[in-house]
Amino acid sequence: MRVAFVGKGGSGKTTVSALFARYVASQGLPVVAIDADINQHLGMVLGMDE
Repeated sequence: MRVAFVGKGGSGKTTVSALFARYVASQGLPVVAIDADINQHLGMVLGMDE
């Protein structure tokens, strides 16, 4: 399954993407999360180091 979150700036795409990725992973399914935003913050929200 492929899921994309799109919308205007400041609409919460990164937050929703992180919550969705964490939920899918908690169900034991594999997750690949790609942040294609010019201001990439998804890794930080998921708790990854720089």
